[in-house]
Amino acid sequence: MRNVSIQAKETQGVKDLHSTNSGVTTDSLKPRYTLKRTDDLNCTDSGKATDIIKPRYKLKSTEEKTRIDNPFFKARTAKTRLEDSILMERPKRLFDCFVIEGEITVLAAPTNVGKSVLALQIADAISQGRSDNGFDSELTKGENVVYVDLENTDCQFAGRYSGHRFSDKLKILEMPMGVEYTMEQLLAHLKDFIREEGCKVLVFDNISFMGNMQSANEAMKTIKALRKLRDELGITILVVAHTNKKDNKPMTINDLAGSAKVGNLIDAAFALGRVMGDTGLRYIKQLKARSGEKKYEDPVVIVEMVRDGGLHFEFRDTGIEQSLLKMPKDVDEESVYQQVWHLHKQGLSCRKIESELGISKSKVNNIVNAMKKREESK
Repeated sequence: MRNVSIQAKETQGVKDLHSTNSGVTTDSLKPRYTLKRTDDLNCTDSGKATDIIKPRYKLKSTEEKTRIDNPFFKARTAKTRLEDSILMERPKRLFDCFVIEGEITVLAAPTNVGKSVLALQIADAISQGRSDNGFDSELTKGENVVYVDLENTDCQFAGRYSGHRFSDKLKILEMPMGVEYTMEQLLAHLKDFIREEGCKVLVFDNISFMGNMQSANEAMKTIKALRKLRDELGITILVVAHTNKKDNKPMTINDLAGSAKVGNLIDAAFALGRVMGDTGLRYIKQLKARSGEKKYEDPVVIVEMVRDGGLHFEFRDTGIEQSLLKMPKDVDEESVYQQVWHLHKQGLSCRKIESELGISKSKVNNIVNAMKKREESK
């Protein structure tokens, strides 16, 4: 009987908590948040679903959990968040440790190094669901991939990939010359296409077509728009970008156009650089890894560009970046001449060749003049 009396008093105390002496409920004493069940998490008081607080990953478990409902935040206890994260499906490695499912990743490189070749190689491997030339994958089947190609013409594409067998899951979007657009219009049309085709991966070549990436504020605006697109559609995004690198120093995250602000907003980044002394060798370096393993920061991956079966890179070795940026002492003079001439014919200025090969501008000028005379005498 005594226990019943105590329970009745406690119940009365709860009723009195939000009431004045007159018995009228006061708003000032109402709790700020209301605890709800998991199935009420994405609903307002009116019962309508809201996209704002949808979890990024779908939990496998249907067990009910208590969360705090708020129109701006998804609030949980630390214990519940840990339980949810354990139940999450771990993001897959789509292209070794460089591209992870559900992330926004930047592939950066200087001009004429082959970043578009590598980007399409990654898109092709994901669409076919396979490991590729020394780079492994956790995919068991191909994913639908959309590759936005704003860099290459049909003639250039045919010259690079004639004879290569692509999967039907790889879609390529081009834009006719002279079309004027805003970033918002571009992303709106892109969103419609991704939904219609059921694409899981977006590769955008080149991000400079979305705005002035040399402006930190505009670069940040572009990355934020891509993050919103990623979250709304639940896709993986790889964007190709230029670097600000102009010397033979090791690459860092600050070499990205837009620098630190871009680096803070993206999930991962890796760079493609030229190996001095060999026109066919490149190296791939991880600049940032939020959830994947950062195993190729130094040593870096050494790859070779080959044409067999379509232009692509193949894994060759690993090496220390600083040593790859120096011209080997055992490289003969003729090899240096051929490298300079090769870059000159690609349209690089003497100053850019100087930066690429680590030799003086005057020597570059002398080699170019010598090679011109050699060509004229043929």
